[in-house]
Amino acid sequence: MAKKTSEKIKKAVESIAKPVTLPFSFMCDRLSELKRKWEKDPSKKEVVSTVDGFVDTLIEEAADAEKGLFAFFSEMLFVQNLAEEVASLENELTLMEILGRRTVQFLQPDFVLVYHKSTGNNLTLVFRYPGDQGKHFPALDKIAAEDLARVGEFLHENIEIDGRLYAFVSVPLRSTSEQFGILLIGRQQEKTFRPHEISLAVAAAAVVGFMLSNMKLHQQILRDKQLVAVGETMAGLSHDIRNILTNLEGGLQLLDLGLKEKKQKTINLGYSIVRRSYERMKELVLAMVDFSRQREPDLKPTRLNDLLADTVASLKERCREKKVKLKQQLDENVPVMLLDPWRMERLISNLLFNALEAVEEGKGLILIGTKYYPEESMVHLWVKDNGCGIQPQLQDKIFDIFYSTKGARGTGFGLAIAQKVVKEHGGTIQVHSQPGKGATFLVKLPVRFPEK
Repeated sequence: MAKKTSEKIKKAVESIAKPVTLPFSFMCDRLSELKRKWEKDPSKKEVVSTVDGFVDTLIEEAADAEKGLFAFFSEMLFVQNLAEEVASLENELTLMEILGRRTVQFLQPDFVLVYHKSTGNNLTLVFRYPGDQGKHFPALDKIAAEDLARVGEFLHENIEIDGRLYAFVSVPLRSTSEQFGILLIGRQQEKTFRPHEISLAVAAAAVVGFMLSNMKLHQQILRDKQLVAVGETMAGLSHDIRNILTNLEGGLQLLDLGLKEKKQKTINLGYSIVRRSYERMKELVLAMVDFSRQREPDLKPTRLNDLLADTVASLKERCREKKVKLKQQLDENVPVMLLDPWRMERLISNLLFNALEAVEEGKGLILIGTKYYPEESMVHLWVKDNGCGIQPQLQDKIFDIFYSTKGARGTGFGLAIAQKVVKEHGGTIQVHSQPGKGATFLVKLPVRFPEK
């Protein structure tokens, strides 16, 4: 029965689609022909008959157009309702459930079943109306499987369920190249489907099929990006660890040589290399844990200037070793504000370490400062250096994880962590730099006052 009645589906869709695009060129040709005959001899019966026929045709076309436009706007309303729910979509099964609910709402049928096609062409029922899970209808499962294999829209009549006869419309959920499932809508035989209702089901299934296709494509793109990210992470870690282990091995060899030859200078050199390698490994592990940890900032009333001064004091020894000047320009009006002190210390340290690596030994100058803007309720924190600067084409990459301009000396975590801390506090971080003229990192933090 389905093969014969599938023609009804086709005619129903055509009868709706045709009036929406009225054959205006045909009507204009008929009108021009009528005008010529009328001008030639308006008294002829043939002309009068033609006028009557033209008017009748025009009335029929207008009636068809009214039906078509009604169906067209019904489809638009259905699609709009689908789109409203799709905004909070989680996965393809949820989308199929939305289709089922909206079909019940608009067509008010006796049955709605939505099947999802899984691997191996197996069908899984993801939505059913009515929701009596205790009942199972193998006949409907069979119809869904057969129609999915045939590919197309079908109308099944006189299907007996619980002693009553029903008509079922089956519409595949598909794209141009892939099938995702099938929609089955049933109604008692005496209340059979009207043409615009069939067209509505076909249009809804087409929209959902398109959405499912886009969703699968998006999921594939995400998977590809995740694989690339994992590969880059492994490559970056392997590179850093290999460099550290190479230095560690060299330091151990010097220690071994110094002990054999009893040379204290060689022993001291080997020890310093081993110690630096240990510090780098420790820094790398802590940075990995810091970056990967998802946590809300532990906000406490904090004096930013005091935190900054303490961090600067802890770096004075390093600055002294490299003969670099580190100056502070702190705004005394910066208020006590809610910050995560430990995270902010990481931010300031990473920005200062970055500046310290960028400046030249014996000539380096680093400025760190704060400024309060009460009218904007913002605090600016900046770190400025007179180092080598950053090429314009690289400034968009410096906050990426594992990206470093320091070669083997950098881990690529410092600025990535700095940006993460700033975002955790609702702020922004910017870099201003020119090659050979140093760099300035500007952090803008919104002021959140402690509750009194």
